[in-house]
Amino acid sequence: MGNSLGEKFEQVTFGDYVFCDEKSIRMSEFYQAATTDYKPSITLTLKQADYAGQRYIQFEDEVYTMIRTYAVNSEDIEVVLERGIKHGDASISDESVG
Repeated sequence: MGNSLGEKFEQVTFGDYVFCDEKSIRMSEFYQAATTDYKPSITLTLKQADYAGQRYIQFEDEVYTMIRTYAVNSEDIEVVLERGIKHGDASISDESVG
């Protein structure tokens, strides 16, 4: 997608609601991120069936960028998120909110 100036951007929409548990960032995650450009904000645990590789997640009216995922067990996945849209050009659509 692009604008009248020829700048390209990615359209981000949110459509599905899922149940998840919020966790704090682990200290090891926090210190490991200090050596990178990432700033982990929260960790969510959700069902693997509910995650389809999304790069951006909306949680409690905030938009987050995916940093990494981790399979907790055969059913659950943990996702580490950074507040805001990072590492790319994107715009947010409010057509649907998830």
